[in-house]
Amino acid sequence: MAGETKSVWTAGHPVDGIASLKITDEIARLKRGPQWAAGDRVAESLAKNSEISVTLLILKQGAGLKEHRARGTVALTIVTGSIRLNGATLDAGTVAVIDSEAPHAVEALEESALVLTAVLK
Repeated sequence: MAGETKSVWTAGHPVDGIASLKITDEIARLKRGPQWAAGDRVAESLAKNSEISVTLLILKQGAGLKEHRARGTVALTIVTGSIRLNGATLDAGTVAVIDSEAPHAVEALEESALVLTAVLK
């Protein structure tokens, strides 16, 4: 297909352009690594192409991301734990959609895992 966009997966096994993975398995894998043991957070891109980026971010309690802006719209899915996003408390199972260029900051109120889906176009 002309103009086809191929994704690069760092997790999962794509078949016919579709890959799936179990987030709980990916969380466990990242928590076994040295970056988690040594720091207050770990992040890994799960898939990325020219249109979208999917990243798993795990934060220890108290860890955060200082106020920043994203060039594209971002969907932030709280998989486990709870966070503070611009003063609002969001728990596991919540999805927050952040408009392009909207300032936002994140703080983990407890150990938390987030999936960040960013639109790149």
